[in-house]
Amino acid sequence: MAHEPAAGQDTFHIPLELKTVVKSLRMKIWVLLGIAVLSATVGVGAALFLGTREYEATTVLYYQPIESYVSDSFRIYQSVGSGTELTYDQGAGLLQTSSSSDLNDHVNMVKIVPNLEALRKDLELELTLEELGAAISVDTAYDSNLIFISAKSESPTQAARIANTIRTIFLENSNRMIDQDIQAKLSDLNLQYDSTIEELQLAKEEFSAFVRTHGIRELGTEATQYTSELLSLESNLEQNRAMIESAKAKISRIEREIESRKLLSVEQNEQLASTLASPNLSVDEANNRIRLLQQKIEAFQSARLDPIEEERLRTILAIAENGYVRGTVDRTEYETARYNYDRFLAEKTPSVELIEAQRQLDLLLSAPLATSATIQTDSTYLQSLQLRLLESELQLIEAESAYARDNSRYMELKDRYVDLPLIAQEYARISGRVASLEAVAQGLGKVLNQYSMIASQEHSDFYVISDAVEPLFPRESNRRMIAAGATVVMFLLGFTILLVTIALDLRIKSAGDAKQKLQMPILQTFGYVRNKRHLMPSEQGESVHIEEYRILSRPLRAAYPHKGATFLVTSASDGEGKTTTAINLATVFGRQDEHVLLIDAQIRKSKEESPFNEFLIDDDGGAGNGLGEYLSYRVFDSHQIISSTKLSGVDMIVRKGEAVIPDLLQSARMRELMDELKQMYSVIIIEGPPIQDCVDSDILSSYADSILFVTASDML
Repeated sequence: MAHEPAAGQDTFHIPLELKTVVKSLRMKIWVLLGIAVLSATVGVGAALFLGTREYEATTVLYYQPIESYVSDSFRIYQSVGSGTELTYDQGAGLLQTSSSSDLNDHVNMVKIVPNLEALRKDLELELTLEELGAAISVDTAYDSNLIFISAKSESPTQAARIANTIRTIFLENSNRMIDQDIQAKLSDLNLQYDSTIEELQLAKEEFSAFVRTHGIRELGTEATQYTSELLSLESNLEQNRAMIESAKAKISRIEREIESRKLLSVEQNEQLASTLASPNLSVDEANNRIRLLQQKIEAFQSARLDPIEEERLRTILAIAENGYVRGTVDRTEYETARYNYDRFLAEKTPSVELIEAQRQLDLLLSAPLATSATIQTDSTYLQSLQLRLLESELQLIEAESAYARDNSRYMELKDRYVDLPLIAQEYARISGRVASLEAVAQGLGKVLNQYSMIASQEHSDFYVISDAVEPLFPRESNRRMIAAGATVVMFLLGFTILLVTIALDLRIKSAGDAKQKLQMPILQTFGYVRNKRHLMPSEQGESVHIEEYRILSRPLRAAYPHKGATFLVTSASDGEGKTTTAINLATVFGRQDEHVLLIDAQIRKSKEESPFNEFLIDDDGGAGNGLGEYLSYRVFDSHQIISSTKLSGVDMIVRKGEAVIPDLLQSARMRELMDELKQMYSVIIIEGPPIQDCVDSDILSSYADSILFVTASDML
């Protein structure tokens, strides 16, 4: 029930109230379920007719190139290349860095344009090359050399056929290219093998000529023999040289002694002998001391001044340096040769012991020969000196002869040994080339045999692991998406239509809806009662809503406490409860010691019986006249239209007689009547006609202090 002051009415809009909309939708839950079922049906139909499913079939290939069966020597030959001098063992080390075929090159050959055109022709497909290429995918597992060729199609059978056919086309083209490549390689290998054999024959001839020219059968053995003989000759030369020096020194001393003996007298000689003779050192002992010192010096010099050893170490160092630069000698061997040579040079510096021995020898040689304990006579002594001189000269001749012979052989061997590093270098180059060509020829021979076997057989780089079979389930499908989309669209469309229907329904659906649409405060709400007899007060009992009316009466009376407070009760249309509200509200006011007048102002409904009649006391229906008769001057006294009722404190003016024009409601007589009644009653309740049917309630609102607008609700 809405309340508005009777002073006037403002224009109002009809918005939607969220709670009312939710309640309306809840009341129409079956309609929503119907929309949902219909939407789901439409979604399923759209998925079946508009949706597509994509099947994927995959065939698997294993990649094993034919080159993996080819001998390693062929790849060694390819890595060495023309003009490279390597032995077979050195060439074998290159195997670790030889490159293998790139699997990506083969993968990229699957979807080339000629293959796609052949596929479209074989299967009579209507797809373009771009669409066909997009339907085929190639994946690779590099760790296992597996290739996966997949094809997508709306038909599982078509997907399997496309995958197997493109695989067959790819293998045929790949095998054909392999055949051509093998034949080309076989031809190249034959040419390379023939050329290598010719080079090998020339290298062997060069090696034989070199051996004959230098008289070398085995360079390592002959170099050792040369070194041994040179060392022996060097030792002999040093010994002969020492013997010559010793003999010359001895001859010189004897000659000096003889000359001195000839000049001195016997007495002087005896005196000199007695003076120079050492009691502790005889002549023989002095000679023995000189010989021992000479041997010691010779030993030092032979160990220190060894030109053959120096030349040998220098040659070894030169060979090691050359090999280290070319990579045939490792760093350790080269550093060992350098260390040995540097140590020999350091040992050439004279030691302290050698210098001391030379000093003692010089002292002994400069001193005159001492006589024995018994001094010999002058003639006997001279005779012995001459004999010793002759022996010394014979020893000198023999030593010089041996020295000349050994020196001649030494110089000959030394010249040959000096040229030995160059000979060894040339020997290594020629023998290395022969070994390298022999390794290449051997490898090419093996490769030729294998390629000949491969060329005579069926061959392929790929093996079919599994064929593509028809998939049982689709890989991708847009039917679910289409079904969901169509269902959502249909549901939203139906839901929108339902919301529009609710929005266009101007009926009051709830208290909140009434408040927003009417822009008036809600005074009270009443729940729905199926039995309408329980809505009116009667002898059997009060209205079921009597408490709600008591609550409603308090704010109304508090707002308008003066005598003659007038309330207009109306509604938008008939049947919304304005009569029930007017009677129950009058009953409540009457029980509150108010003098209440209830007026039925629906003067246009003269043919219908007033609902107030059942509450009148008189058996004839109360007064015989109504408001229409009074306004049309058929009755002149207001008491003639007022009837007593069964309700305590309540009088009524009911609808009687014929209908009158509504203009009388705004006549001066009506205003006078209302002024009179306000003086007689404390509360006046007017039931007006519906506002949608006529303007009567609008006219009656000018006499009321407040308007009670009663509206029915679908949700109360």
